Amino acid sequence: MSAGEPGPQVRYTSTLHRLQDPKTVRLSVELLLILSILFLLDVVTTQIVLIRGGVELNPLMARIVAHPALHLGIKTAILLIIFPVSLIAERRVRGSAIFLYFVLIVLYIAVDINNLSVILPQIAM
Repeated sequence: MSAGEPGPQVRYTSTLHRLQDPKTVRLSVELLLILSILFLLDVVTTQIVLIRGGVELNPLMARIVAHPALHLGIKTAILLIIFPVSLIAERRVRGSAIFLYFVLIVLYIAVDINNLSVILPQIAM
């Protein structure tokens, strides 16, 4: 090969650059919707607990939950970050998006159950 002649063609393939599978995107959107509902339930139930004299157990969130709009805004921002991160992770490691959503959904089910366990006995009185 001499100067000016094209060299061998090198094909660069990476799991990071391949197109996202439409099924994976759809599943991610569905799981994001479930997580969104859990986040909204957390915001609403936390506000009810606070109105009824309860306290925020998470010291990092204590000042934030005192302002419902800020609390909702933070949760929304987190959701807007989770979606692209999950898609990027899924491109790199198949199944990682599902795992991420699974962990977050289980965590927020526990948070919502905790909040409801504080609210429901008060309503029953």
